[in-house]
Amino acid sequence: MSCFTDRRTSKNWNPGAVAVLIFAAALLFNGSIALAEVRVEGVPSWLAVPMERSASAVWSEIEQNVQLSGREEKLALLSVVAERLFSGYSVAEADKSDQGAVLYMKPLHGEIPWEVELYPPQLVSPVLEWFLEAAQGIDRRIREAMRGIPVDSLTWADLPLKEMIESLCAPHLPGWTPSLLVRLEEGKRILRVSFSPKPPLVLAVVPKVSSSTLPVMLRSDLKENMLRTLAPVAGLPIEWAVSQRKRIESLAADSLRDTKIVGNARADVDVSFNPAQLAAASAEVESPKYSFRAWVAAYAGSDTKYPEIGLHMGRKFLPVSGLDMEFYGEWLLSANDFSLESRWGIRWSPMKNVLAGVEQAFPGNVTWYRLWLDGGVRAPYVWWRVSEDGDHNVGAGYRINDRISLEIHYDGRDEEKISIKAISDL
Repeated sequence: MSCFTDRRTSKNWNPGAVAVLIFAAALLFNGSIALAEVRVEGVPSWLAVPMERSASAVWSEIEQNVQLSGREEKLALLSVVAERLFSGYSVAEADKSDQGAVLYMKPLHGEIPWEVELYPPQLVSPVLEWFLEAAQGIDRRIREAMRGIPVDSLTWADLPLKEMIESLCAPHLPGWTPSLLVRLEEGKRILRVSFSPKPPLVLAVVPKVSSSTLPVMLRSDLKENMLRTLAPVAGLPIEWAVSQRKRIESLAADSLRDTKIVGNARADVDVSFNPAQLAAASAEVESPKYSFRAWVAAYAGSDTKYPEIGLHMGRKFLPVSGLDMEFYGEWLLSANDFSLESRWGIRWSPMKNVLAGVEQAFPGNVTWYRLWLDGGVRAPYVWWRVSEDGDHNVGAGYRINDRISLEIHYDGRDEEKISIKAISDL
């Protein structure tokens, strides 16, 4: 048996009692205690949950504290309180259920459709396009979820509405917090949804370019290119940057590939991006065809060694599958008398960070055999040369960064065989 509520013919309930019931319901409206005594029909599921929680609190008070003899009178009182509590809705029907009661709600002024406008944050290309692509279709889903919601209900349903919209946006726009603004114009209901970044944010991008085939002077230009390219990433939520990591890496890599340096060297580019407040963007640029290196070096602890300028140029090829081989030339210019030593050789890499080769040095036309063991940046390295005459030349050092190295240098041809060598790549 059902009980229909008509406010024109319902009893004149004590206003104080009704106010107490409304207050009790309001206390639990956004609480965490879920009661299953009242079911609400005729509203979206995301709105039914808080309404049922509040209506259940009212129903509990009516059952325990209000002196009414009949079940229908209690349902009528519940309907009166529900209409005052849930402004914008009326109770079409109140009925009993096994657990308690059921309220069938309907909008007071019929269903007027909502329009939803998405306002993206202030972003620049291409990050703006990424945001718009991810946000595509969210306005339609919000509009469907708000179908039939009266404007008056937003006075009490604003928090559930915001939570619903956040749940729709979160999978597609992580790290962005939606803000809501309702606008009424010419009979239209318009919900404007704008977005602001949620901390923590990417405060700056720290680019790094590493290469064993390009000189430092060229790597510096590539580093500046990465800094300019990834400038739009600064200010993004870290959570959003994580979701867009592949695009950010691709953006930086494509920008480096478009440079003349990478194009002329036919270099391969691999970029990794680590989203953080100081986000590291590391690029490995390696040419499969050419190798270039220039450096200056100074010696300490030897009167026979003078500062020098060095240049290495190589052409790689793969005559045997699995062996990375290179023809190269090296030139060493001494600062004291500008004497020039040239070396022409071939070397190959049987495994990563290991090189072995043979070279011819001029003047003298002497054959040398060489071995390199290089651990990379912030790591130790060793190289060794032995000539056909039995002379040895050894260096064991540490690469402090991508530019500076310190090593202990041994040259068996000199009277002062051991010295300290400082090297700065150019």
